Amino acid sequence: MRTVVAWQETPPEKDGVRNVCYDLCFKPDGSQLVAGVGNRVLVYDAVDGDLQHALKGHKDAVYCVAYAHNGKRFASGGADNTVIIWTSKAEGILKYTHNDSIQALSYNPITQQLASATASDLGLWSPEQKSVAKHKVSSRICALSWTMDGAYLALG
Repeated sequence: MRTVVAWQETPPEKDGVRNVCYDLCFKPDGSQLVAGVGNRVLVYDAVDGDLQHALKGHKDAVYCVAYAHNGKRFASGGADNTVIIWTSKAEGILKYTHNDSIQALSYNPITQQLASATASDLGLWSPEQKSVAKHKVSSRICALSWTMDGAYLALG
C-alpha cells in the first residue's frame, strides 16, 4: 500500500501567533476530519479538505477531540477546563467544566459514554442521563482508551 497526500492545511496565524493543532479525529465513516486548532474546532471534508465549520466555544487552546463511534456526535476539550459536545452537524449541545484543563477524551464504543480526563479527575458523561459523574484521581491522566466491547477504560 502506498501513502499519498490527498490534501494539506496550514492553520492560519492569529495576532501574529501560529496556531497549533493538538489533536485530530475522523468521523467513523471517514467523511469528516475534526481538528483542535488554537481555540477553535475545525471540521473539514476529509476527501477534498474543504473547511466545513470553524467552531467557536472554547476560550483557550483545544487540546483534544474525539468522535463517538456511532458518528452522531463529537467532543472537544481544552485549556479552558471545558468539554463541549457537538452534533455531527456541528451544533453545540452540551458544555461542562472540570477544575483543570482537559487532557484526553474517549467515547465508549458501545454505550457512547464520554470519558474526559484532567490532572485531578475523570469525568464520565452519559447521553441517557445527561449528567457528568466525576471521580478524583491521584495523578494526571494524559491518555484514555476503551476496549472494543466497552467493558474497560484504560487511563494513562
